[in-house]
This record gives sequence, C-alpha cells and structure tokens, in this order.
Amino acid sequence: MKRRGVAEVHTHRIEIRGVCMDTDRHEVTVCGEIVELTNREFELLRTLMENKDIVMDREKLLSAVCGYDYLGETNIIDVYVRYLRTKIDDRFGVKLITTVRGVGYVIRE
Repeated sequence: MKRRGVAEVHTHRIEIRGVCMDTDRHEVTVCGEIVELTNREFELLRTLMENKDIVMDREKLLSAVCGYDYLGETNIIDVYVRYLRTKIDDRFGVKLITTVRGVGYVIRE
C-alpha cells in the first residue's frame, strides 16, 4: 500500500577527499561550500569520481564528456581539467585530479 503525499528520496552522492557530488541536484560542494561548474566540468568530474582509482585516457573522457561525434580541439579534456583544478584544487587546497603522464587522469582516494 502506497502512502500519499510522501515522496521517496533517492540521492546519488559521491564523496572523495571532501569533494561531494550530488548527481540528482547537479551540485558539487567542497567543505560544505557550493562550487559552480559548467555542465562539461560536472560531467568530467562525475566520470572521474565514478571511476575512482581507474586511470581514464583522454579519448574515454572525451566521449563521456563531449559525446562520440565531438569535433573540436583534442586538448579539450586538458582544458577542462585545468578549470576543475582552478575551481577545486587551487581554491580549497585539495589535490583531487592526478595526471598520469602519457595516459590520462585519475582521482585516487
């Protein structure tokens, strides 16, 4: 029997090193403070957080963030990683995204 007027709450939250992502609300907070991200920045961060401890190459990230048929600069992932580092790492002193030279990027616990 269902109860009327009571909404079920399902939250999809990922938290790594004080960075908390709520995918339902499309919101990222660090130390309780909301970080404003563009959709691509959010998708890149989500992909890396969902694949924690897995090194993701730029091609996989590009298809996840921009779509398979994206035609544009090939360094777009590097650019968005830099934006995320400015908004999270530099601002809050968190080293979240690690570069794996010649391969791609990873977030480690």
